Amino acid sequence: MRCLCLVVVAGCSLDMSPRQPWVPVDGVAGPLSIEEAAAPTTSGRGPLAVSTQPLRLVTYNVQYGPDPMANADAILGDPALASAGLILIQEIESYPGEGSSRAAQIAARLGFGYVYVPARQKGDGTHGLAILSAFPISDVQKMDLPDAGNLVQHRIAISATINVDGRALQVIDVHLDTDLNARQRIAQLSPAVVDAPDGAVVAGDFNSSWVEWVGGSVPVLSSSGASDQAPILDAYMAHIGYDTPTTNSGPTEHMLGFEQRLDSVFSRGTDVTFGGVPRVGPSDHWPMWVDVAF
Repeated sequence: MRCLCLVVVAGCSLDMSPRQPWVPVDGVAGPLSIEEAAAPTTSGRGPLAVSTQPLRLVTYNVQYGPDPMANADAILGDPALASAGLILIQEIESYPGEGSSRAAQIAARLGFGYVYVPARQKGDGTHGLAILSAFPISDVQKMDLPDAGNLVQHRIAISATINVDGRALQVIDVHLDTDLNARQRIAQLSPAVVDAPDGAVVAGDFNSSWVEWVGGSVPVLSSSGASDQAPILDAYMAHIGYDTPTTNSGPTEHMLGFEQRLDSVFSRGTDVTFGGVPRVGPSDHWPMWVDVAF
């Protein structure tokens, strides 16, 4: 696997996607316009109720979030997760018939502010990413990630600044496509991370499965881990100057009795310590937490 990783991350062997622009989300109108709200000042879950130094960060794919209260209660019910001040959410949706977006419902239960950024329309609603925070969120931007192979669904990344006690942390929330080989996965990710400054944390669902795609359509799964894309992605991120604190996290996703690491956290110029992957919640992913000192 080490040899394969070195081959994949070698610059001459990768066809990188062109640079993609970060677009301020306040300029997006129509059905894909953002939704946001500041943290309530009377929730009891503000900066005094959560960890600030280090800041505890959670990344969590909620598998569409059809039961927002169950997702929120999974966080509140686990002592390590309950002290988080920042949560990056992937694969969450919003439908007008539910009264408020699922991101809004989770945030309200936690007493957090939030921003929800749709990636695409789905039925009469939308599907996208969210950032939930006990601290002010600013400078929110969206990047449309390139189609790096056999595109299944449109993907985005979002970037934001989290303002914690006069300190600024840049976070990038990512959800990559499914049917990609390791090289294609890196090519889709690269525009969102390659130019990030020091002081940035990248987290999300990278879909780094134990699958390689033959002919762009036939999945080949190896139970030996020979086709595991997670260490290849780690090697690429290390190659461009990121720390890889979650390399040894163990599985973050479970389905049909099979477990794999699809979710990761990467950092550049920040001190990030891996915490754990509590096996809680209704999603097919488990939430992953880290501590960030900056």
